[in-house]
Parts: sequence; structure tokens; C-alpha cells
Amino acid sequence: MPDPFLVPVSRRFAASLSIIDGPATSLDLALWLGAVSHALRLEDEPAEGELPLRTAWILEDAAPVSISGRTLLAAAGVRSHGTLVRPFERLAETNVSLGGRKGRTHRLWHGWEGDPIDRMTPEEVGIVSGVALAWGMIHGQAWPVVANVTAMARFRSRFSAVIYLRALAWMAGAGTPTTWKRTAPGDHVTVTIPMRDLARAMGTRQLQGMGPWNAKAFGTGGRGGPVHDDLKSAGILLRTKWNMAGTGARRVPLSLEVRASRIGGAGKTPRELRPAPRPQASGRASSRSSARVAGAPTP
Repeated sequence: MPDPFLVPVSRRFAASLSIIDGPATSLDLALWLGAVSHALRLEDEPAEGELPLRTAWILEDAAPVSISGRTLLAAAGVRSHGTLVRPFERLAETNVSLGGRKGRTHRLWHGWEGDPIDRMTPEEVGIVSGVALAWGMIHGQAWPVVANVTAMARFRSRFSAVIYLRALAWMAGAGTPTTWKRTAPGDHVTVTIPMRDLARAMGTRQLQGMGPWNAKAFGTGGRGGPVHDDLKSAGILLRTKWNMAGTGARRVPLSLEVRASRIGGAGKTPRELRPAPRPQASGRASSRSSARVAGAPTP
């Protein structure tokens, strides 16, 4: 069995990425992380007269990234280039937010500069959200997390990928207000999320209390559902419990208690995780072409 495709990403990205609207699935988010896996590790130390890559990308909210088809196939765990088409279409139709900033959304995927990657086009430049890429970069960020993208691509629930990133971030000590009563970060962490913060915590606006969403995600009563099974396949044991008030038909949820535990050492940050060298630019990094990021065919 091939080794999992692991992608380091900043804990602040994992703690704050939320899907506002659109059809993106767990597979699509996994594929996006695979596409930008090299760029996330870049050293953002510009030469004199150049803008930091983060600044250039945020100003345009666009970043050109050289993507290898072999990397995409490895990240998604598939062999056919044809299976890559629809995920990028869904990403282009999906809006996300970062950092809890209300009103501002971003499209993770803007499109290809040329032809989409296929057997005849093994490498191509794709345009991704510059803000999302800047948020995800690990250079200069404490305690990056490592996502098992191979496992993410196989998640059954469309909610699982974001909740998986949340669990990694919470265990790394990020993204939990004091009102969530998070225990000490580490391989086991518990957070208690008030109902008013549930959408923020779970990274989706498609929440209506404990209604149909809960059955599709955490199962009846939160005792176990597709999300639990998905995260276990990625090395995270998830336990959820709804804290209720009232009796009988008048019982209402007050909060969701989530306990995440790392199993089998999955998702730990490698000891010598180093950023990738910054690409050489011929001009100022404020232009899209000069800020182009070189990709790599393997993670």
C-alpha cells in the first residue's frame, strides 16, 4: 500500500477555513491541498525591492501555481486524469471564508492559465485564491499541522474534510475561543461549542441545530456517523455529544461537546519540516507572472 500523501498547512488555516456556499466535497478540498502542497512550504523572504509573496497574493486574491498531474493523482489516490475535472469545477463554484471575517469570501480555484491537466498536459499553471494560500503557508507560522490528503480524498461526508482540519488545529492549540472551554492541546483535546458558534466551529453555514445535518454528519444523537468513520480513517478518533436542556419534547441543544484524539501517531508534524525555497522572480512580485510558484511532482 503506497504511503499517504501528507501536506503541512498552517494551524490558522485549518482552524478557520469555512465553506460559505457551493458544492465542494472532501475530495475537492483534498485535491486543492495537493495542488498547492509545494507552495504551502515556500520561504517567503523577498529580495530587496520585491514584495513578499503573501502580500502580492492577498492584494490580487490570486496566485499562479505550477501544478503536476502526477501530484494531483497521488493526492486524490486515483489513476485517471478524467476524475480530476469535476472536482476543480466544484471548487470554482464554491465560496469560502477565512479568519471569521464576515462578508468577505474567496474562491479556492480560479482556473487554469492554459489547458487543464491531462495525459497530454502533465504540468500546467493553475490560479488559486491568493488569500487562502497566504493563510495556509507554514513559513513563519508556529505549530503547523499535517493533513493526510489521501485519507481526506476518500471521506464519505462532505463535512468531514473541514472538521478533520478543525480537529488538527484544536489539537495544535488554535481556533478555540475561551467560551469553548478547550482542554490543553495535545494528542487528546476536548472542546464544548455553544450552539451559536456551531456553524463557525464546523466550517459550514448549512446547519440547522441538530436537524438533518446532524444525522448526515454525527449520526442520531451524535453517537456516531459518517464523520466519525471518516476521521478515524485519517487517524483521528472523534467523540461527540450534544448537551441538552429541558425534558421530553421540550429538550433543546445547548452545546456540542467534541473530543478528538490522535491514534497511531497520525498527522504529527515531522521533526524536520522545512519550508521550500522561494521561487526566483525576474521582476516585482506584485505581478501575477513574477509571483509564479514552481511545483513539484512529488510531495
